Amino acid sequence: MTQIPPAPGGPPPKDGASPTPTGSGSFPTVQGGVGGATGAHQIPGANRGQGAEMLAELLKTQRQLTQVMHETRELRAKLGRRSHQMQLLQHVSEILAATSKGGQVASVVLEVLSQEFGCPRAAMWTLEDGGGAFVAKEAVGLARSEWSSLRLPAPNPFPDQPLLLFQTQWLDKGHLPEALQPLAVEKDAQIFFVPFENQLLLLGFALLVVPKERHFEEEDLDSMAILQRQTAVSLYNAWLFQDLQDQRNALQRQTLELERANGALREADRLKSEFLALTSHELRTPLTGILGFTRLVLDGLYQDEEDMKQMLLDSYASGQHLLSLLNDILDLAKIESGRLEVQIGACTLQSVIDEVRPVAEAYPRKPGVVLVWPDNLPEIPEIFVDPSRLKQVLLNLMSNALKFTKEGSVSILAERGIGTIIVQVVDTGIGVSAEAQKRLFQKFAQAEGGHAREFGGTGLGLVICKHLVEMMNGSVTLWSDGVGKGTTMTLTVPIA
Repeated sequence: MTQIPPAPGGPPPKDGASPTPTGSGSFPTVQGGVGGATGAHQIPGANRGQGAEMLAELLKTQRQLTQVMHETRELRAKLGRRSHQMQLLQHVSEILAATSKGGQVASVVLEVLSQEFGCPRAAMWTLEDGGGAFVAKEAVGLARSEWSSLRLPAPNPFPDQPLLLFQTQWLDKGHLPEALQPLAVEKDAQIFFVPFENQLLLLGFALLVVPKERHFEEEDLDSMAILQRQTAVSLYNAWLFQDLQDQRNALQRQTLELERANGALREADRLKSEFLALTSHELRTPLTGILGFTRLVLDGLYQDEEDMKQMLLDSYASGQHLLSLLNDILDLAKIESGRLEVQIGACTLQSVIDEVRPVAEAYPRKPGVVLVWPDNLPEIPEIFVDPSRLKQVLLNLMSNALKFTKEGSVSILAERGIGTIIVQVVDTGIGVSAEAQKRLFQKFAQAEGGHAREFGGTGLGLVICKHLVEMMNGSVTLWSDGVGKGTTMTLTVPIA
């Protein structure tokens, strides 16, 4: 039988039943039971909604913080790179400001570019040869033998490739000149063109072999642009400095040449003054003899017809000597004005010697001095000369030899050389010192006195002989072992 619970405040149940709480103690329990069930479905649900919103806000904030941290790291990295680049550019600018040589500029700049961008190979050219060509100045990753001879035309070093000369850009490896192929050996390598331009003039450029995975960031390009401007200015300054240095060197050379020319003019003026004084004496001597012997004949101051004939012969000899002196002066004037001519043709040395011999035999010479003539002339082939001028040269050389030989002999020798005939005039005369040998082929050399005044002459004979022989495509030289040991004059003329 179901027991109905007593009303609040009733007696406790019988039969040992558990006592039921009384008063307000049971209502809260019952209410609490019902009310507690309701609270479990409403209040905790509201808390979960608020927690989800808070969690979402926290996650959003976390994402924002993470993004900010990433951006901060990127900015710090970018700032670090930019700071490094600025420090590097400042360091480079200090180096470039302290150098005035294009080679040093190229070395510094190329080292910076290759290291900063991880280039396995790179090379740099500068404008040289007065703007006529680009010459390789420095390279990285290449042997000197591979790049030192690389020359590219100016103003466009790549005429076969459309190229904006003043703009950095990637180059098409397929259009590179064959000489530059060693730069592009890797299949995936990229070649970057870095020009150095100042005042619309391409002063140089660098070619960088950049790995495929390397990409240029904005700050890289900005730093490169700054480096380009610094390098271009440095190359321009180096070019101006080199140009000024070249002009200074040229001016110094011209100054030295002018000083030497002035010295030569002063020496020539001195020698000409001495020459005029000596020539007036040399011309007066035979002229005085001509006039004196002629006057004696006209006045009848001779003993017999033989004596008169001798006076006339002496007068004729003086006239011949005077004519020889005048001819030397006239020939020298023609040589200096470029009007002396030769008529070259084939002839035999035998025919020339046959004309020289009687004249030379008649030259005055010291007693006992013997003239020796060659005996192999029929064996000598024809020569290609002007016969009359060769005769003049041989007579002059023999006249000198006889004049300076007091005893012994004057010998004429002839032999065949390689494509030439060699003729020598060998005397046993006074000889020539080593110092005098250096100046004997100079104009007016005998005008310095010494033997020249003792033996007479204008000092023009050897100069004229040298010019005449050279005009006939030959040569003439002098050799002597020294004073008192004789002289050998060697003449070479071409075989016809």
